[in-house]
Amino acid sequence: MAVPRIIRSKFSKCAKNMQSELRPVLFRTLTDGSEIPIEESDLFGYQRYRWLNGDSRELARRYLKFDLRQLVHTSIQAKGGDGLKCTKVSKCVEGQFNKAFVLSMSNGDEVVARLPNPNAGPAFYTIASEVATRQFVREIMGLPVPKIYTWSSDSSNPVGSEYILEEKATGQPLGKLWAQMSMPSRCEIIDQVIDIEKKLTSVSFSKHGCIYHTSVLSSRMPVYDSLDSMLDSASLPEVRQFSELSRFTIGPSNDRRMWQSERKFLKLDWGPWSNTADYAMALGKNELSWAQSQAIPRINPYRSIDKPESPEEYRSLLERYLMISPYLIPGPEAGEPLNTLSHPDLHLDNIFIDPDTNQITSIIDWQLAAVTPICLQRPHPQMLELSPSPRTSQQNSLEKELLEYYYEGTKNANNIRSRVFRNPYLTTRLHPLNLISGCWERQDTFSLREALIKIVALWTRLGYSSPCPVEFTEEELTEHQNEKNLVQGLSTIVQQLADEGLIPIGGMVQPEEYEQARMVSDWAKQEFISLAEDEHQEKLHMMVWPY
Repeated sequence: MAVPRIIRSKFSKCAKNMQSELRPVLFRTLTDGSEIPIEESDLFGYQRYRWLNGDSRELARRYLKFDLRQLVHTSIQAKGGDGLKCTKVSKCVEGQFNKAFVLSMSNGDEVVARLPNPNAGPAFYTIASEVATRQFVREIMGLPVPKIYTWSSDSSNPVGSEYILEEKATGQPLGKLWAQMSMPSRCEIIDQVIDIEKKLTSVSFSKHGCIYHTSVLSSRMPVYDSLDSMLDSASLPEVRQFSELSRFTIGPSNDRRMWQSERKFLKLDWGPWSNTADYAMALGKNELSWAQSQAIPRINPYRSIDKPESPEEYRSLLERYLMISPYLIPGPEAGEPLNTLSHPDLHLDNIFIDPDTNQITSIIDWQLAAVTPICLQRPHPQMLELSPSPRTSQQNSLEKELLEYYYEGTKNANNIRSRVFRNPYLTTRLHPLNLISGCWERQDTFSLREALIKIVALWTRLGYSSPCPVEFTEEELTEHQNEKNLVQGLSTIVQQLADEGLIPIGGMVQPEEYEQARMVSDWAKQEFISLAEDEHQEKLHMMVWPY
């Protein structure tokens, strides 16, 4: 029997209304903890900051379109499915590399969904490694890490993006409580962080790379050995079964700098590595391979506004790096583990505590965690980094006191780690390694050259007995010094703008401050140009202005 048109119309409208009622409400969490309603399109874009230089490029690198309906469906299934509905989706305060959402269910449960932005690095390895690393530290080492419900490292899934669905971290983020905590309470937290670092340092690996599930890499070449053949089980908690280690392996590095732009399409060495010299050499060889096929002449105004900087000069610099690279990373001392796992970013909002007991309840954001020599890890947690912004003398004194407390506590509880970072020249030796990947694209060959020149100048003081294999001519040093004078002069102006609260270093500002910062930058640029003594210098000042 045919259904009358008017009934069909009413039924269709009713169905649409039901769908609308079942659709979760959407909110965005602001930095002060409040929420504002948003449209679905707001889930995909980046709203936390804008940039005075390359704004559209930076926003595009953080834009991620996905299927919200499928993400909600997958989250419901991960929690059991039957009868559940997702009533609310809250977009969390945005980081630089991921989007995070809290999905609230009709039974009161909450699921956290994390999706990597395009700038997060090699998506497959980034997700697969974080999942395995978190399960290793949670299940094998017994550290407080939120449970993962389900995950995907394949963007062809119904959601349309790689993702991790996990339980919400228990406790409250330390960032909300730290400023009001007493000195003894802060020290109590630092003691727990030191204890966690000690546990991580106690487990030694024979390879340098990232942790993965053996099954995930089984279809990829080369074949990777499982952890039970490359890890000392005596250092693991007694309650853990040694047989569980066969689930894990050490595979390639997921360091986003080594995979950026065309590098992911080249045949490069991403590890794992057996020793520090191999790693240092791989960084140089990888960058040289990229430069040989991708680097093209370009103007570097710090050197010349007329003559392009040559890729041959860059390749020559990379060749010198390769000659010096075997000497850069100190080998392990007696009793020092070859490689250990560390958390890459222990800032205040990645640590959750019970405010009643001050006990750490969760540690989040293990993305890019790697197994490396201790000397390549952070010397202290990000939460104790001294603030670069102007502070009162009392605030500066407190920050330094907390950092000193950490160093003293590490010296007593984890002396192996403490001893590594007591090397006064460690930063100088490692600086080229931190600069080399993507140096040409960042237009920062100056910093790499500066780092190598410094090592050559300090060669004997760095403790090397053999002659330095690298040298720079007087002409090269003079040209570099001229470039340095200009770089430092402009850096002074940029730093002054930051110190006065006008433009942050890098030009990343709050959206509501963007237009004002743009006006300040335009004014400062014109003032800088007006300092030029002739037409050539005027053009130079115009070209080097960073914003």
